[in-house]
Amino acid sequence: MMTPKPIRFRRWDPIPIVVLALGLIMFYSGCTTIKDTARGTARTVSDTSRKVTSAFTAAGTDIRYKIALIGIENQPAANPSIFPAVFQKTLAENLKSDCPECIVDAAVGEILTSPPRLASGSIDGYALALLGRPRGLNFFVVGTLSDSRLTDEKTGFWLWKDTLYKIRAVLRVEVIDSATGTKALDETLSGEAVIDELQHQQLLDGGPLPFAEIEPILNRLLPEAGYRICTAIHAQPWQGFIVGTEESRITISSGSAVGLSPGRLLEVYGSGRVVESNDGRRFVQPGDRLGEARISSVSSDQAEAVLNQPIKPGPGATVRLK
Repeated sequence: MMTPKPIRFRRWDPIPIVVLALGLIMFYSGCTTIKDTARGTARTVSDTSRKVTSAFTAAGTDIRYKIALIGIENQPAANPSIFPAVFQKTLAENLKSDCPECIVDAAVGEILTSPPRLASGSIDGYALALLGRPRGLNFFVVGTLSDSRLTDEKTGFWLWKDTLYKIRAVLRVEVIDSATGTKALDETLSGEAVIDELQHQQLLDGGPLPFAEIEPILNRLLPEAGYRICTAIHAQPWQGFIVGTEESRITISSGSAVGLSPGRLLEVYGSGRVVESNDGRRFVQPGDRLGEARISSVSSDQAEAVLNQPIKPGPGATVRLK
């Protein structure tokens, strides 16, 4: 009788098993990250809309800020750039629905295609302020498409190595206050879109990126930009600009379009002092409070007010709501 051979279990090397387990964990973890990012984006857009509506319906004021939108693309474009027009149109629509305290002067964006700049290349806020005051503009909003490019990112390791191809766009948003020439906001937003390898190669061989490839990313960035713009502007007091004086009367470059009406009481401030920094930038320091004035008549873009005492506001003087 034959003695049965003992069953022998093969001894497995644990290293490949560990590597396989780690690979599977990273694979599923990577998928989860992408899905979580998508869900996070959806929440951000929803929360942004809710925050904007809440912030600006709670203000309870009938006076609105008058602003101008200027779009700039500071890199070569595949065709004549349509970014300025898209920036103005899309952001104006966002602000109209989500930021009722702002009204956009569309004519300025069409006339002023590029803001004045200092020798350093920075926007000359003081020069913009001088342009904005006679039109009753409280703020200039400048959006710059500062970068758009193709990127490729290595992901995974070993058998799970891969390359993720993307389009990346960077939007800089600056808000210039016409009362002082200073910035109320200067922030940079960026976004990406994933593309396949074939599209990446076609775009790479085609020269400058077509704007149609960048626009979907901007459409995701602009609502967030609008929220930040609204938040920055809302934190500033409304100010009007005196553009004429005659005896005991003053003329203001704002009227019924922003909510001014006869009988409204205003505080009058002097023209202030222009100061210059070491790098050549100029700013207006707010002037002292001189007295009060009551609005006697208004048109769409101007208001006349009677001073309560003999004062000489001088050129560049401002008013605020009492």
